[in-house]
Amino acid sequence: MKGWGGLAAGLLLITGLVWAGEPEPPAISPTGDITFVEEGQGGEVGEEPVNPFAAGEKGGVRKDAVPGYVELSTGAKVPGRLFTTRAKRVKIFNLQKEVYEYVPVPAIRKIETVIEWERMEKEWRFKEAGSSEKVYTGRSYPARKFAYRLTLLGGHTITGHILGQPLYLARPSRASGSSDGSNDEGKTDRFVLHDRQKGPMDTTLKDLVYIRSVTLGREAYEEATGSAK
Repeated sequence: MKGWGGLAAGLLLITGLVWAGEPEPPAISPTGDITFVEEGQGGEVGEEPVNPFAAGEKGGVRKDAVPGYVELSTGAKVPGRLFTTRAKRVKIFNLQKEVYEYVPVPAIRKIETVIEWERMEKEWRFKEAGSSEKVYTGRSYPARKFAYRLTLLGGHTITGHILGQPLYLARPSRASGSSDGSNDEGKTDRFVLHDRQKGPMDTTLKDLVYIRSVTLGREAYEEATGSAK
């Protein structure tokens, strides 16, 4: 698992386009085990404002971080403690209800990527300056479109689009007793759940690595680190 920090950064470079979302909807009433809130809401009345990007806890991991792992399309599992930007929830457009829903990370059991389509796109260019005619250059690049299926703690599922949601994963350190032997121990990786993904020219779909799933919970974390007793 050496060098996953670099791979995470590479994922950000190749994961294509983040598409603009719809206007913000009004807050949705609580349902089941989901806590729906308006964007930016968080903290108790009277508390001082906090930095939304700061870990804010000893060791760089927030108290609301959840143990688990990120599985990539290569089959590799990256374990750690997962959280998102402070006072932000996972924003997903529910395809069935056609509304945006805001789900806190601790309410999620699993996030699964659903590939809506994937294909090699051809590169086209104008035949000559000022011409409206395009010609195929003979080159192509890989592209995908995603949806995501969220399974919540109570078993409820939401399937929809996530338009560029960052997830932070704090790696286990040697002090935690679950070292994987890599140089990335104790670091925090940034993964992004994109709606679309586009790879470099002349690469293949197999080369275009994506997040296959995110599994949360102590058992998932122990499975990925091999620390289960």
